Amino acid sequence: MDVLEYWHPIVSWTGFKQGAVSERTWGYFCQLVQLCHAHGHWQKAAQEIRLAPSRPSIYEPESKYQRNKRRHEWKADIERAEGHMHRAAFLAAEKIADMSYLLTKDDEGKPDWNMYWALRLAVRHQPNHTQARCKAAAFETFDADAELKGDPVEAARRWLLAAGYSSDI
Repeated sequence: MDVLEYWHPIVSWTGFKQGAVSERTWGYFCQLVQLCHAHGHWQKAAQEIRLAPSRPSIYEPESKYQRNKRRHEWKADIERAEGHMHRAAFLAAEKIADMSYLLTKDDEGKPDWNMYWALRLAVRHQPNHTQARCKAAAFETFDADAELKGDPVEAARRWLLAAGYSSDI
């Protein structure tokens, strides 16, 4: 999770309750939550950089070289932030894929199964991770027993609506 070396979210894990979810699936889930928070951070950072281009110095005239250099640095900062954002989305998609390897047909309807399917539907990382809805899994609190009761589709819809997305799955 190399993207977390550049910015690491501070998540208060006291508001998270594992419930009946297995240890291995819960571990992947916690990593996914961190990556989704990182995605949101870098998305916001790129937007802030994009909206606030650097201004030329007011004390001396700016040459064409200096203007181009300033503009290239501004674009590079945006690309760097977007690169971190895309990397976080890619790694989040990888965590969801890793969860699928822990499941068997016998797990259908159990908390691990419901968590995997709800996350897969909510984040919708495929086929293009650049359009992943990571904000849906950037939880501040999570009670697995309450969230994963019932149909995974309904859980995914709740998470999408809470994150400000439409409930289209």
